[in-house]
Amino acid sequence: MKKVGIITFHASYNYGSMLQAYALQQTILKLGYACEIINFRSVVQKKQFKPIFMVGTLYGRLVRFIIQSTYVCGILKKQRLFEQFLQHELVLSDKEYATLEDLGNADFNYDYYISGSDQIWNVYCNDFNYAYFLPFVKSGKRIAYAPSMGSGLSIKTCDKIGLIQELLVKYDVIGMRETIGARYIEKITSKQVATVLDPTLLFKPEDYDTLIDKKPLIKGDYVFIYSPNYNEKVNEMAAALGDKYNKQVVISQGLVSKEAMLKWGKKFKIYPAAGPKEFLNLCKYASIVCCDSFHAVVFSILFKKCFFTLNGMKDNRISNLLERLHLQDRSFSLSDTYLDAPLQIDFTETFNLLETERRESLNWLKQSLEK
Repeated sequence: MKKVGIITFHASYNYGSMLQAYALQQTILKLGYACEIINFRSVVQKKQFKPIFMVGTLYGRLVRFIIQSTYVCGILKKQRLFEQFLQHELVLSDKEYATLEDLGNADFNYDYYISGSDQIWNVYCNDFNYAYFLPFVKSGKRIAYAPSMGSGLSIKTCDKIGLIQELLVKYDVIGMRETIGARYIEKITSKQVATVLDPTLLFKPEDYDTLIDKKPLIKGDYVFIYSPNYNEKVNEMAAALGDKYNKQVVISQGLVSKEAMLKWGKKFKIYPAAGPKEFLNLCKYASIVCCDSFHAVVFSILFKKCFFTLNGMKDNRISNLLERLHLQDRSFSLSDTYLDAPLQIDFTETFNLLETERRESLNWLKQSLEK
């Protein structure tokens, strides 16, 4: 049996990152290949996802601990839930690697190496590393499946564009997540580059059922907020929707400042003890999802949720997805009349388009592995 090694943001304590790694690996396993995720976890990445009351000066840690004291236990449980998902749901390489040098010294024997999805080719991500361009590979086929360069063409302004071009040319096949990224990579490599779906969309809604408890974590109707970088304007939109439709507002992130606690602490239900499985639960059972996140949009679509994405058409990751599935009208700004937008979304055309794209993306991946 041929072996596949995937390198991606699999260990980020970020819902979309871990779930896309899971979906890609499971898809490849179902295609009949042995598949491991190369357990690359840099020091920078581990530090980045520590709770904010565990980093910085002693005084800063103390202040942040006091601000978040009411849900410290929930935040710590969230960390454990991510780690449990990582260890129990993903098939990882035997060893963990912290540096590109470690990867270069490893004795890998994969037949195929895949640079996975998420923003692994966004050179301005805090946990970016050139390892995601596979410079450590000595032999074997190199495939890129749905990497993203982020909300802009980050590689274009990188001071090491020459090095990146050299590494990209070595790939056997490249499929990008966003069309704008695909066209740019074509330009700088003279290679034909496909546009494929994010791995989370290779799964159908029922494929996630094994990860989701049948019992909702939150009782009753609610608006679920997800803003990975904590955008106050998303909170404002969710609060207005909650007021209009008389629904509680649930947020799975700890409020990060004294001002935020005073403003939202009593208005929102804070549920920080949410790993990837709990995130899926919160999405699936929500009445409304309010977000500025690519993967929150993905799961809102898969679970046929009424969703509002803030300024989605200004982010090429989200706009690319909305355009492909004809859902551009679910992007709003705070100045829009989003409170008058319909709560019922007809997903018939969306799912027809999605099924076609899913079939094409799966065929592209299968053919790339067969060549």
